[in-house]
Amino acid sequence: MNGWFRKTKKEVTRISLIWITRMIRLFSLIVPYRLGVRAGGVLGFVAYYLLPRERTRAIAHLTHVFSEKSPSWIRQTARRCFIHLGKGLLEIMLMTPRHLEEVIDIRGEENLRAAINIGKGVIYVTGHIGNWEIMGHAVAARYNLSVIAAPIEPEQVNNMIVELRAGMGVRTILRGRLGASRELVRVFKENRIMGILIDQDTDVESAFVEFMGKPAWTPTAAASMALKFNAPVIFGYTQRDKDQRHTVFIEGPLNLIQTGDRDKDVIANTAMLTKMIEDAIRKNPEQWVWMHRRWRRQP
Repeated sequence: MNGWFRKTKKEVTRISLIWITRMIRLFSLIVPYRLGVRAGGVLGFVAYYLLPRERTRAIAHLTHVFSEKSPSWIRQTARRCFIHLGKGLLEIMLMTPRHLEEVIDIRGEENLRAAINIGKGVIYVTGHIGNWEIMGHAVAARYNLSVIAAPIEPEQVNNMIVELRAGMGVRTILRGRLGASRELVRVFKENRIMGILIDQDTDVESAFVEFMGKPAWTPTAAASMALKFNAPVIFGYTQRDKDQRHTVFIEGPLNLIQTGDRDKDVIANTAMLTKMIEDAIRKNPEQWVWMHRRWRRQP
């Protein structure tokens, strides 16, 4: 009975995601950009109250990290996080090259150009900060950008996200899919940019490094590829401003730790990059995905 219930629940969730995605996509085709973004904020506000498990997790994580803050600040920040993510979802759906030029500012683009001029490809490290997808759009509007990502279930949702990225010039390399390894190597051979997010606990090659004062299982691919291909590393993130514009901050090329002990260097550089992500999150706590199970594994 339990097996049947879990299977049925999974199938209902799958179908619901497909139809919700279709409805949001249809909505995005018929509403103006700014109105759609405001509607996304309302969607996030409603989700805060309709998703108790995610709300509870976000509050728990914020309480752990910001123990000195009041319960009201914690709740308010968690609610703003949901609102921010709701806006981000509609922004991605509604984004066009014209809108992108209107809402994006980039600081530190010269750092990215310097990395590209080295000629060995570039590893662009970031996290789920601000609207990371729009940051990818902004980079792809100027340079050749590929991003490596895990396939999303159900497949229809995955296809929609890949198509939305492609429409803004972002190529997606899906981990585990046929040809993914060859495409990854091609990025460095063709001196393109490889975007990679390393701030979630996922089933990939990882190591425990400190994040927000607690060990977190963190992907090591960025540091590993940088040492393997001798490619420069850039750190970038974006933040939403009060006027609903987005500012992209780009730093680097970074000085990596290279002692000759590759395994230790991979972990040390992963820790360094994770600290940069942490510092960016602390500047605008409501613009990170606090409902993610970031510390679900412990050493």
